[in-house]
Amino acid sequence: MKNRGIFTIGVVLTVLMIFVGVFVFKASGSNDSVSVEGCNPYNVEIKKGEKENSVEITWKSKTRCSAYILYGTEMKNLNLVAIDLEGDFRGKNHKVVINSLLSSKTYFFSIVSGGTTYGKDGLPISFSISSL
Repeated sequence: MKNRGIFTIGVVLTVLMIFVGVFVFKASGSNDSVSVEGCNPYNVEIKKGEKENSVEITWKSKTRCSAYILYGTEMKNLNLVAIDLEGDFRGKNHKVVINSLLSSKTYFFSIVSGGTTYGKDGLPISFSISSL
């Protein structure tokens, strides 16, 4: 009986995670955009910025959307904000530059586009300056 209850809870949690955690997210500059609509980010690219210890994050959306990045050094504490300056805060091509990062730290970020938060598989995306 106990195992049946645990199995049922597991199935319910799995179904819930599928509905909550589904994000269309194409990384690394892919030109493919499978089922991307509205403000969902796609063609996300993370690269070193022009300034030392900076990073440039770019992405696209199918419709004009306001967008920004939430980021931080802890996955569950994205307490910093970087504003999309590419499309006058409301466009289809988005670009955020984050300066003064520490090369020894790992950073996490989520894209907020059209009021919805996106990541990879429902979690923030991680990067470090040294890995770019």
